[in-house]
Amino acid sequence: MTPPAYHMQADALYFQTREGGNAYALKENRVLSPKPKYRLGVRIKAAATLCHDNWQVWLTFLHYHARVTENKQGEIFPTWGHPLQGLEKANSVRSRWRLHLGFLDLNLARCWEASSCISLTPYWGLRFAGVRHKTRINYLLVDRENELSMKNKFWGLGPQFGAEALWKLNRCFSLFSRGACSLLFGEFYIHQDEEDPKNKDKGQFKLFDTHSQTRKAAELALGLEYCHLFEEKCIALFARIGWEAYLLFHQNQLYYFPSKSQPGKSIQSRGSLALYGWSFGLGVTL
Repeated sequence: MTPPAYHMQADALYFQTREGGNAYALKENRVLSPKPKYRLGVRIKAAATLCHDNWQVWLTFLHYHARVTENKQGEIFPTWGHPLQGLEKANSVRSRWRLHLGFLDLNLARCWEASSCISLTPYWGLRFAGVRHKTRINYLLVDRENELSMKNKFWGLGPQFGAEALWKLNRCFSLFSRGACSLLFGEFYIHQDEEDPKNKDKGQFKLFDTHSQTRKAAELALGLEYCHLFEEKCIALFARIGWEAYLLFHQNQLYYFPSKSQPGKSIQSRGSLALYGWSFGLGVTL
């Protein structure tokens, strides 16, 4: 089967996200971590067929934003903060966490008909990724407050490899799946700032760090596609619904300081970032 000359697709993403190593307090023997709810994102894909041997060029853009604010009261044991600041307990805590994530992919692909019902499309190319996490935490006592502002930013560029499969159930309905991985060469920017807004003369703690790293990313999708072909006009319209997951390994690079006797000793969080949920797509092929 000859691939279509042009292809356009727009997906609404209804994703939830989780990040490891991001706990902000301990209360009643329970670890408190940000738990963002499902939020909408967007993905746009454009493809064109090359003149040589039916190869296709894909350009895909994905954007997702999440945020959550949580307030807890009671006997709070902070998990963040430098030990020299001396805050061991708090009466309440407020946590605000935000994520901005973007992917831009440029790939080459070629469809291969494994049988009359199954087609495979391997693809490879480049992925650019930008990931920004921002956390602001306020630990409050009656006469004291510790405010922490932490930023974890990453940008990276690297190769991507993947494959899509389509299994035709009948003339209109098909099952689709996709799997891919990428290796991103980039740089982290870390900024951690801690102060007492009520007593700024007491001193502040600030940390800046930039370092280059290679990070792995993986993705998986599975769903159902409906396609209607207008043969006289050579146009196909299709709709998709699927479940997807993205995993970015060791994205959390913020620093913990566990020892008061060794104030310079630090441990990086190294928690992974996961996004998962539903995708709803509409597209046209010409």
